[in-house]
Amino acid sequence: TPTVITVASGKAAKKGVLFKGGDKIEMASKINHVIFDKTGTLTKGEPFIIDYINSDNNFHLLKISASLESESRHPIANALVKEAKKQNIDLLSIKRINTESGRGISGELESINGIINIGSIEWLISKGVIIESESKKTLENEKNKSHSVIGVSINNSLLGFILLSDLLREDAISSVQKLRKDNYEINILSGDRKETVVEFAKQLGSKEDEIKWNLLPEMKLKIIENLKKKNKVAMIGDGINDAPALAASNLGIAVGSGTQIAKANADVVLMGDQLGGLPYALSLAKRTIRKIKQNIFWAFGYNLVAIPIAAGILFPKYGILLTPSIAALLMATSSITVVINALSLD
Repeated sequence: TPTVITVASGKAAKKGVLFKGGDKIEMASKINHVIFDKTGTLTKGEPFIIDYINSDNNFHLLKISASLESESRHPIANALVKEAKKQNIDLLSIKRINTESGRGISGELESINGIINIGSIEWLISKGVIIESESKKTLENEKNKSHSVIGVSINNSLLGFILLSDLLREDAISSVQKLRKDNYEINILSGDRKETVVEFAKQLGSKEDEIKWNLLPEMKLKIIENLKKKNKVAMIGDGINDAPALAASNLGIAVGSGTQIAKANADVVLMGDQLGGLPYALSLAKRTIRKIKQNIFWAFGYNLVAIPIAAGILFPKYGILLTPSIAALLMATSSITVVINALSLD
């Protein structure tokens, strides 16, 4: 068993997959349900600004949002700050800030009177921000519905919306298709709005009942706990918000380009920016357990045959008795057999 685990861990590492122990390989072999986080896992996690909606001053809108988000590590915050730098915008100092995980961020900036809110449409509405029905229709039209959206307000007065997009990982479609071919159940969980997630899922060939949207971190956690009652669940994520879900799943898998806290809470890490290692890792785990069972069969087989002979079961009738030298040779052959079988793992 240790030989097979060592060989499997080495082969996985060469493919950019790091298992944190032999027990993780065993659990990976039992997985039948795979859950993906969307942003930063199936996508590259490098969103960029597409457009501004209902904004009287795009420059002002970007300056305020990038300033308040400048201390955040969220991918959307990085996109805002990056665009502000590109336009040579001097960011304002933060006076006070409060983050609500999965919802948005609020706070105050120097030289800006009032409380600024940046986040999802539903969160802004819960804060008392009035969003006209025409604005909602604009965000949901064919041109805009495939993009993520954040709203910005000051003192419950809407400043405008920022549309962002993110690119699909090159091997996301092939990886998901390979998992489906291997009979894994697939779900995609996202905190993004319904229209964006549905459009995204179409690229992967996922049905609407396989995806969930507008999810907060605690909601993802609840979904995983419910699925675990009847399934062995693997969760693949990359961000701080994914850490609880990774820890709660039967097998937490972190993307190597993700945050340190996600990788710390994961059982398996996919190094680099590729998802192709995921189907390989789950397939390798199944083959590894198969090899272990084969080795146990061979080891017991040698002993079940040789021990009775060594005890003299054939001596009275046939005069056959194992000498110590032949017994030692059989023992060595048994060890060599299981080692060669372990090394044949592909």
